[in-house]
Amino acid sequence: MSHRIGCFTLFDITKTGVLNRARPPDDVDFDLWINQRASQCNFDTILQIVSLRAQPDNMTMPARTVLDLSQNHSFGLNYNTGSTFIWTFDFEVQNISVFNDGTDILGSLYSDSQGVPMVTTTNQLKNLELILDVTKQKRNIYFVKYNYE
Repeated sequence: MSHRIGCFTLFDITKTGVLNRARPPDDVDFDLWINQRASQCNFDTILQIVSLRAQPDNMTMPARTVLDLSQNHSFGLNYNTGSTFIWTFDFEVQNISVFNDGTDILGSLYSDSQGVPMVTTTNQLKNLELILDVTKQKRNIYFVKYNYE
């Protein structure tokens, strides 16, 4: 049986397909390329965190949406004003227990995420620290296990 998990983050994780680390050709807008490369790196980083314990299957493409952070949300207390972009994607794993730390069903996924470096882009909040943070005050990423009916 598969288990579906959602990932929500304040970091730009747009899947751009810019994988090459070599400098782009001169006819390519360098600033745009850097931004696209950074967001692809962020997406790859989160996938690598998940892949430490499980093979993610049936992933959706990261989607950007607007969230009013002055309303009820699950991000950190530092992020409580105004509307901003968030990114989300879903994936499935075959065995959810690989993320269970004995306290929380996704606890190991959170501990694996804490402190992982990320890259800034022009599309995300400007006051984000350049690491994933899962603490109550600065949470900039969280995961949700969906229940199937």
